[in-house]
Order: sequence, then structure tokens, then C-alpha cells
Amino acid sequence: MKKVLFLLWLAVVAAPAAHAQGGGLSSKEYAGGEDGTASRNSGFGIKGGYNLSDLKGSGASVFPNSRALNGFHGGVYGQFGFNNFASMQVELLYIRKGFATGQTTVTTGGTTTTYAARDNRLDYLELPILFVGNITETLSFHLGPQVSLLTKVKSGAEDLDLNDNGYNSLDYGAAAGVEARLGPARLGVRYGLGLGKIYEDGAVVKYNNTALFANGIADRDIRNQTFQVYLGIGFRR
Repeated sequence: MKKVLFLLWLAVVAAPAAHAQGGGLSSKEYAGGEDGTASRNSGFGIKGGYNLSDLKGSGASVFPNSRALNGFHGGVYGQFGFNNFASMQVELLYIRKGFATGQTTVTTGGTTTTYAARDNRLDYLELPILFVGNITETLSFHLGPQVSLLTKVKSGAEDLDLNDNGYNSLDYGAAAGVEARLGPARLGVRYGLGLGKIYEDGAVVKYNNTALFANGIADRDIRNQTFQVYLGIGFRR
């Protein structure tokens, strides 16, 4: 994840400098040299791909054997071009986040319990609102906030009630990535960092209807982080 963050940061920092030095696009480099809503930056489309998600934050160590979870996302987007360099992209995605746990042994109050390995899946409706800057005619960087609504939680084969298990239904954070496009096709990578906490105050995490920590989670600094690879198909307005 650190390498991914470094590459995304490098792309975001380098892009404005390249544009200012003449490495960016002039209006003539687009078909017809059009600006604004008529530019190549405007349109809509569909997208979907692969996620690798896990936990971040000082409280994530409460799950000692946690590891990344394979998931997916898919949805639609609309893009509005301000000029041939800058545009805003709004997306609505269904995305699976979460984490996997290996076999875990926990001792609470002198009682030792062993929990089997399982996937812990958190399904969200996610709304990213991203600034898009074109580095070249085919390569762009994306950066902006996102907000997510938790719709479903599943631990292993067990569906968990959001309220009874102390999950925050709303998450928010930021996303950054790079995208290449050829004709109507788009291929991109993105990193999403949750800034909201997954669990509410006093949340009691349960496995098989058994509380993992009887007194709730002591450190709630447990957040989502997600690495995405996606493919999209776009249509100009």
C-alpha cells in the first residue's frame, strides 16, 4: 500500500508541473479543439473492477490475524469538462470492502475462545466526487472526497445486523488515482482511504453471536482502505 500511495502522490504532484511547462494538452490536441461541455472531458459511462481492501488505524490491531480481502466494485459515472485540462467526475458505485481474518484465539476474563478463519465483508453504496486533470491526451489523475453508505455486513456465512453490532452506517474519506484511456475504454488504478470509523462508540463485535470483546472495542480508530483496479466504457455527450 505504501508503494501505491507514493506512485499516486507522485502523479498528482507532477501533473500540474508538466501542464504548466507545456507538457499538458492544448485545445488543439483534442478533436475540434473544443472547450467546456463540448470537450472530450464530458460524458458518462459505466465502470467496474477488482478491490483489495483491509483495515487502517491504531485500533486495527484488535484483529491480530487480519489480512486483505478480495472484492469488487461497479457502477456509473458522469463527467463534466471545464476545459481541456480540468473536469469533475461524479460516480455512484456498489463496492465491497472489509477484511479477512485467519484463525484467531482470544482470551477474555480467563476464558479462551478460538474463532475460525473468515471473510468480513462490508458492502457500501459509494459516491466519489473527483477532480480530473489531464497529464497527456490519454493519461489523467483523479483526486477528491467520497462518501459511503453501509448497506450490508457479512462475517463468514453470517449476516450481521448493522445496529445490533455497532457499525457506523456512514463512511467518508478521500480517493486518488490515475487513469489511461484509449477511445471509449478506460483503465485505472485508485487508492481510497476511509476517514470515518467503522464502529460506533461502545460497539461489541460478535462472531457466531458471541461477543469478541465483552466491554466493546477500546480503540475505535479502525478505518477502511481500498486499492482498486478498474475498467470503464465512456460515452461522450
